[in-house]
Parts: sequence; C-alpha cells; structure tokens
Amino acid sequence: MLTLLVLLSVFEFSLQQCCFPSQWEGIESGTIATVSPGAKAPVYTSFNYLLSVDYSKHLLSLSGSVITGPSTTQMRVIRDYTAKLQYSIDTATNVCTKSVLAEKEIPCLGSNGDNSTVMAQTHLGASGQQLAITVYNGVLNGMPSTLSVSEGCIPVGVAYHGMSADGSRVVGSIGFHGITGGISDASVFTVPANCISSPLVNSVVG
Repeated sequence: MLTLLVLLSVFEFSLQQCCFPSQWEGIESGTIATVSPGAKAPVYTSFNYLLSVDYSKHLLSLSGSVITGPSTTQMRVIRDYTAKLQYSIDTATNVCTKSVLAEKEIPCLGSNGDNSTVMAQTHLGASGQQLAITVYNGVLNGMPSTLSVSEGCIPVGVAYHGMSADGSRVVGSIGFHGITGGISDASVFTVPANCISSPLVNSVVG
C-alpha cells in the first residue's frame, strides 16, 4: 500500500546533516505507478493524507484517501516503531490489518543519519519568488530516491523508482505542504481495540 514518509525539521547543517524535530504535522500527497511481473500496463495509485509524526514517541499516523483505478478507499494508518508494528484501518468497514513493520525510523538525513548525500543546493520558482532547496540523494523504501527540503529542513518533495519485494517495478512521487510543528491531537496515535486483537500478517516496508 504506500508511502512513505519523509520528514521535516530544523536544519543542523553540520557535516551535511539534516535532523528532524521531535513532532510535526502536514499534508502528504503523491502518485505511484506499479507494473507487476507479466503486466502490460501500469496500475496508478494516488493518495492524499493528513500526516502526524512524533519522533519522541516513535509514532506516525496517516489519515486520508487512496485511489487505485476506479476504487477509492478511506484509510487510517498508525506506525509504532518501538513495537515494530503497523496498523492499517479501512475506515468505511472498520477492518484492521496488523503487520510487522520492517522499515526503520529515520530521524536524520546525511552524515550520522541515513547516509544520504547532498546532490544539489538550488531553488524553485523565479526571481523574487524563489524557494531555496537542498536535494538529497538517498534510499526510500529500498529504492533510489531524491528528497528536496527547504530551509529548516522542511520537506518539499520526493521522487523514487525501483523494484518492490514482489518484483514489481515502481515509480513514485510525493509532495508535502501545510507543515506545522507539534501534534494538535495526540489521539491520532491511539490504536483501536480491534487492531490490537488482529492477527499479524505480512511484513511492510515503506
């Protein structure tokens, strides 16, 4: 299912390192094109989430819509990096899937972080309306990626491509906006009772 996450923060540009603040929220939107083995055409998935991240408690929450072909699903996802579990709830049916979370939490980019490297320092926009950005070259969900962050290490966008665990070829892009510091409602991290009692299924990455 999705997505990924990438991060926001306060720039500690020491040795090209970018570390994220302990808590932040924003909107994450993106598109993924997936070509399964033997398929002749890609399947397109788009998503739009409210995203909350609490690094101090190692928790992440996503809530929003996922569109694949003609189907739209309203989803809520909670990641508990301490317990290494992900809970995915279809909010229309209240069906919950509990998975082992294989993806590691990454609090920093660059040196002493995820070992990504600065590829470019440039800007978006034209003269007088420019947004300075730093572009990192790294890995997202096991795939080569580029992550753009603005001053203060605020995420701007991500592009990635590669092959998933099932052999599918994947190309994806993510954009971020409306980012604020802190967590406005900590209940977004509360795991529903039916999720806690759900059986474990396959591992998830990304």
